[in-house]
Amino acid sequence: MKHYKRAFSTLTCIEAQLGEVVDYAVRHGFSAVELRMDPKLTVCGLGINDAKTVRDAFADAGIAVSDLASGVTVVEKSDAVYETAKACLDFAALIGAKGMRVFLGRGTPLFSKPAEHDFDGIVEELCRICDYADEKGVGIWLETHSEFSTGASMREVLDAVRAKGHGANMRIIWDLIHSIEYKESPADTVKALGNDIVHIHLKDGVYTGDPDRTQYIHTRLGEGDMKPSEMLALLSETDFDGCLSLEWEAPWRKELKGVYADTDAVFDAYNHWLDEAEGNA
Repeated sequence: MKHYKRAFSTLTCIEAQLGEVVDYAVRHGFSAVELRMDPKLTVCGLGINDAKTVRDAFADAGIAVSDLASGVTVVEKSDAVYETAKACLDFAALIGAKGMRVFLGRGTPLFSKPAEHDFDGIVEELCRICDYADEKGVGIWLETHSEFSTGASMREVLDAVRAKGHGANMRIIWDLIHSIEYKESPADTVKALGNDIVHIHLKDGVYTGDPDRTQYIHTRLGEGDMKPSEMLALLSETDFDGCLSLEWEAPWRKELKGVYADTDAVFDAYNHWLDEAEGNA
């Protein structure tokens, strides 16, 4: 069984300074780090004027920056969103990020109250964001999230953008729990997206029992319904060469507060979870 590269989102250690993030990565054997951007467009409290400091810190430690996890969210064509995306892409390029995460859609807690979005506007917006990203040498990585949580919905977006002659640099971050929450099996996600999957987000959770709820309850790693071994077996049928990235949502998930003693324990649990999955895949 292939052993894939491992990474983590700095959401896992949201209050850590740059040096602490690098230390976590080195100490726990991670290949890359996914830098989560805050609303001020900074990472670890550092902005675009500190980009060289960020890039050098990871390069000196031999750790890659997998992507810049921006909060850019596309629901229609918007000049304001485009300008924010450009600023984020400028930063991503300077820190050496391979991609920049982008969300689509508005999201909703209930399937019975679907969110509205402008599909044609989303496609137009992505065309120009992808073009600017291409100039910067950065990929646009769309995350399976909100009403675009399934591989099937993302395939429609990819095909529509590429049909217009754009988006060759656009790929998908597969957030495993999100596609399952939206009632799509991992096998169907991989069938829909195949080699367009560039990065994986992992966490664990259980079904609420309410068929109208769009989100699972999050749990300790290995105690939920997620099956990384199944995912790994499916990925082995593709050319996937990206990272398996921990996205630990404790900052806003009450059910995760205090379930591990500290951040090191979270990373230990993640590595143990994937070690078992690779042994069983």
